[in-house]
Amino acid sequence: MNWKIISAVFIALTIIFAGAFIGVYYLDSSAIAKEKKQLEVNDTNELATEHWNQIAIENQSLIMKQYAGNATLNWIGGPLNGTYHGTSAINTTWGKFFTAWQAVWFYASTGTTSNPIVTVNGSTATITANFTQFVVQSSSTHDFEYINTTYTLVYYNMDHSTNNNVDYKIVDETFHITGSGKLSSLE
Repeated sequence: MNWKIISAVFIALTIIFAGAFIGVYYLDSSAIAKEKKQLEVNDTNELATEHWNQIAIENQSLIMKQYAGNATLNWIGGPLNGTYHGTSAINTTWGKFFTAWQAVWFYASTGTTSNPIVTVNGSTATITANFTQFVVQSSSTHDFEYINTTYTLVYYNMDHSTNNNVDYKIVDETFHITGSGKLSSLE
């Protein structure tokens, strides 16, 4: 027997099997990374919808649990126009909003505006809603009104750096009023 041929065949097979193993490993790693990113997209999309629903049910304590301590709320338009830093200022702002409205309903367009758009980059996730609408009932006049907004929520995964768990908190929020007015009837 020719040991050189046997050795060459053995080396060639070893290289082929090692290459196949490495290829499968990288394909699996890539698939796992894509799956993890999709889970983060789904999680943050769910958190945003939960945030808007908590606004609609006027549950200020649940809303405030979603914020990081150093969060910022940018309110553009209307009587609450301003920038609010920290949970105390944000809590006060939501309190004023809920005092003005005795009832709040939330709607988001999903069909024509690709709403919302979620991007995840490292520990940060950004949710942008091109159209959200709140229908509100005034506490003073009991009239129904609409508030159309574009909405941006920036979440930071507070637990990402330590052990890759998911603990997203809002670090920046923009409530941008793009239109508002009285409703003549509710259908």
